[in-house]
Amino acid sequence: MSVCKSVLLIPVFLRMRPSNFPTVRLAQLAALIALSEHLFSKIKEAKSVNEVMKMLNVTANDYWHYHYRLGELADYKAKVLGRQMIENIMVNTIVPLLFAYGLYTKDQRYKDKAIDWLVQIAPEANNITKQWKAHGIENSNAVHSQALLELKKSYCDEKRCLDCAAGNKILKGAAL
Repeated sequence: MSVCKSVLLIPVFLRMRPSNFPTVRLAQLAALIALSEHLFSKIKEAKSVNEVMKMLNVTANDYWHYHYRLGELADYKAKVLGRQMIENIMVNTIVPLLFAYGLYTKDQRYKDKAIDWLVQIAPEANNITKQWKAHGIENSNAVHSQALLELKKSYCDEKRCLDCAAGNKILKGAAL
């Protein structure tokens, strides 16, 4: 006779800032869903990236102002999405979704709008983009950031430096 053990799924909170806890992020997502009727239609109709970013500027339910985890009281702190998180959502969710919609519907306007929004969003600042900057590579908007991340993934990580113009110049010690 086999014994079936139930597994309690507990979110891992190690090495994570409290504002980024999954419980808080889920509460913020719930607030976005509750406040946004026809969200995708509004995104498609938006005239500017700032208009969409305002839609994403939500605050979690009042309960979460005093909690980071369910049932564990904490000091008051409003749980709002910061500008960097909103830009991250734009770059990694909204823009790809809008571009994919343009591909699916064969409507160039949505693809153009997605690319235009990426140009308007600040560049990501992370270890990878900092390494590129150290080699003199420009990173002035989210289009550049995404390109640099893709170059690293497709060329650097795969050790294909000789197939990459930037990699070739870096290996030769030439200024980019």
